[in-house]
Amino acid sequence: MKYQSQKVALAYFSVAMALFAIQVLGGLLAGWIYVSPNTLSEVLPFNVVRMIHTNALIVWLLLGFFGAAYFLVPEEAERELFSTKLAYLQ
Repeated sequence: MKYQSQKVALAYFSVAMALFAIQVLGGLLAGWIYVSPNTLSEVLPFNVVRMIHTNALIVWLLLGFFGAAYFLVPEEAERELFSTKLAYLQ
């Protein structure tokens, strides 16, 4: 990395990858509950798992875009970010 402030993107990408894994597992679980509704429907209803699956998709995509922006902005501006603490806080 050319700029130290680009390390902010690593935190965003790490959380985005974790949420992607949660989304995939939620999708597999939702499919399993949909195919055999008597398996886990008492513990985790289908609509709850579907909501987790959909919301995880939205959040990991947004975090991925934020990570990409925090990686590319210093490169294009040819200077460090003003406040990396603010970037982590966001």
